[in-house]
Parts: sequence; C-alpha cells; structure tokens
Amino acid sequence: MIQIVEKRDGRVVGYNEEKIKAAIRKAMLTTERGEDEALIQKIADRIGIAGKQRMTVEEIQDCVEVELMKSARKDVA
Repeated sequence: MIQIVEKRDGRVVGYNEEKIKAAIRKAMLTTERGEDEALIQKIADRIGIAGKQRMTVEEIQDCVEVELMKSARKDVA
C-alpha cells in the first residue's frame, strides 16, 4: 500500500488518492468518451493497494498507464 510519494523535485509527501483520480479524470476529459468515474476509482484503488510503500510520481504514472491499457479506455493512456 502506497504511503509515501517522492515528487519529481525530490520532495517527499504523503500519498493522496485524490491527486491520482484528478490526473486520470483530466486525461479522460481530453477524449471523446469523457470521464468514467467507476473506472477512475477502480484504478486508484488498485494502485493504492498494490503499490509499494514508497513510490515516485513516475512509478505511479506508469502503473496508471498499465491499468488504462488493461481497460476499455486505452485511448486515455
């Protein structure tokens, strides 16, 4: 379970699922199909639980892309 996130500038902050969901939502809104709140929550849950205790922003971003590619919303990835 993710607890600590290392930001791109080296700062270390606590994990915030809402930031992950906001980033996914923002990417979805750039597509024709718009947002899918159920999928957003599902991806955030999977990443939050399956992730290492400490992850970088890049590692989290990679996990989001993998989950999107496994879903019907490959267009968002």
